[in-house]
Amino acid sequence: MADTGTTHVTYYSPDQENVGPFRTLLVFTLMMVTAPIGLYFMSKTVVFEGIFDVDPQTANIYSAIVAVVTIHLVLALAVYVLYGDDLGLRTTVTPTTSKKKD
Repeated sequence: MADTGTTHVTYYSPDQENVGPFRTLLVFTLMMVTAPIGLYFMSKTVVFEGIFDVDPQTANIYSAIVAVVTIHLVLALAVYVLYGDDLGLRTTVTPTTSKKKD
């Protein structure tokens, strides 16, 4: 005979403590991917080849330098923000309930 017992599925909701750091990590991960790539192509086409009229090979080198500096800035900002969260430097304001006195 087959087991006709019900199967219980337990849904584990995300811990509210971990949602904030996870969102922060997700934002910085997306920034580390999109910011250097976007700034590389923007600085290459608009700034170096467009405004300064630099030859394409030199514009590639300058744009790569911009992308590397950008990734370092995003990484430093991520370390600063996440380290500050870990130390508890950011304070969260919890709403307080006040009772009316008669």
